[in-house]
Amino acid sequence: MQQSYADRTNEAFRVSRDPITYEVDVSSEITLEDYKPLIPASDWEFLEKWAAPLKGKSIVFVNPTMAGGGVAMLRPPLVHMMRLFGIEAHWFVMQGKFRPKDYDPFLVTKLMHNIAQRRVDDRLSEKGKKIHQKWCRKNAEVLTQQPEIQNADIIMLDDPQPAPLKKYFEAVNPDVKFVWRNHIDTSHTLMAEPGTPQAEIAEYVMDECGIRDVEAVVAHPVIEFMHPGMESKTFFAPATIEPFDDLNRELMPDEIQEGINFINMSIDELNASSIMVDSEDVMPYIDERKQRLCLIARFDESKGMGNALELGARTRKQLRSQGVAEDALPQIIVVGNGSIDDPSGVPIFEALLKLRREKYADEKDGMVVMRLPHNYVAMNALMYSIPISENVVGGPSIIGMQMSFAEGMETRITDWISHGVPVIISNCGGMFLQVKEGKSGIVLDYNKDDYDLTRGVAFAAKLFSEPNMYSDYTASTLQTSKNYNEREFTTTANATRLFRVFAKVFQDAPADTKWKLTEDFE
Repeated sequence: MQQSYADRTNEAFRVSRDPITYEVDVSSEITLEDYKPLIPASDWEFLEKWAAPLKGKSIVFVNPTMAGGGVAMLRPPLVHMMRLFGIEAHWFVMQGKFRPKDYDPFLVTKLMHNIAQRRVDDRLSEKGKKIHQKWCRKNAEVLTQQPEIQNADIIMLDDPQPAPLKKYFEAVNPDVKFVWRNHIDTSHTLMAEPGTPQAEIAEYVMDECGIRDVEAVVAHPVIEFMHPGMESKTFFAPATIEPFDDLNRELMPDEIQEGINFINMSIDELNASSIMVDSEDVMPYIDERKQRLCLIARFDESKGMGNALELGARTRKQLRSQGVAEDALPQIIVVGNGSIDDPSGVPIFEALLKLRREKYADEKDGMVVMRLPHNYVAMNALMYSIPISENVVGGPSIIGMQMSFAEGMETRITDWISHGVPVIISNCGGMFLQVKEGKSGIVLDYNKDDYDLTRGVAFAAKLFSEPNMYSDYTASTLQTSKNYNEREFTTTANATRLFRVFAKVFQDAPADTKWKLTEDFE
């Protein structure tokens, strides 16, 4: 049974997966010289310093998806850059269900994810563990036959999904060293408390899957994310964006229009289906002439998308009370796609549609909620504000949102900031590290009863109603991006940190939590 992936062969980083070996081919014309001008010379020196000891070494990455999730976005440019530095990098993506009648293993791994992030009141059962173990055993039948895995110097496993593969890889490659990456918002406090669902997940991954014996762990830079007992092995490395991919490269005006048209054509398809069944889920089109309060993310329990609709609805009401005309109110846009390893997409999307038509019936004509096919250009286009005429300087104001209840880090925040778009985010997980309060956006205090949405509404309404203030904020956001985000949260920084981790693993050097190139890196 083959997994169905979107065609990514025309992107800046072309990826395609071999259904026989499970290896993902990555190719690109981007060169090291293209990256070099983007960061200070001192940062480039760090990159070269830590790449040097890895030259000729074989590093293998294994995870469950090549589209839709954070790993799928991070991996292609990293693999490409490693090869440019003479490092032998390989990327394998696991097979999902092997037969149509098989139980979906991603129902188990997503439950593990949601338990770890405190989004469900549930526990991982023994049956769930058996499903997880059997799925990995079936994948191992193919993966352990690959020479790249048999001869790897380091294998990096991403998140709990591939954790049981460790023992199979060790059997065919006894000398390999392992790095395990925890990409999600885990709670050290709860994992350390015996009997909690979070402790049970941690103990299963660490002890039954054998992750406790890895040479190093990589986590987002939040102390609370560390797994108990693994502190001395844990390095920090945040999620990053790629400046040359279709999510972030500079788009030409016709590409921006094509991206918006792609979303609007998807809206057409949804509307046609809704009309056929007499549904109230008919959506307005994206209108480039209107201001935009927008969230881009996978449809997921943790993403706080309901709060995004609430913030949007209250902002529209606030502006209406200030006398803003109905057709001048901002559109509230919540869009994203799915991931093969994430079964939550459709039910969360449907829950958002229900919320839009019931709780926000009075505002729904100003709300767009769409689950889209894979298209990085379309997501990129939403971050652009283009002049509506040649005589207008700047276009309608745009504000980005990330309202998550739990989040390792969210690359869309850095995407927004790199486009000069100020953001409103929650203080959950590690996202606060990506925003300079008052310079590139605001961080809402989710410990408050109303999640601090009142402050978010006031901020959004002020920027939308005062063009000069919005212009100043855009300039400040771009400056913050240049001085901070582009140094800390792009591929060059990601490669530098991981090269350092791999080099220290080869040296048997102790782990540390240094991660900021702008401060304490070495």
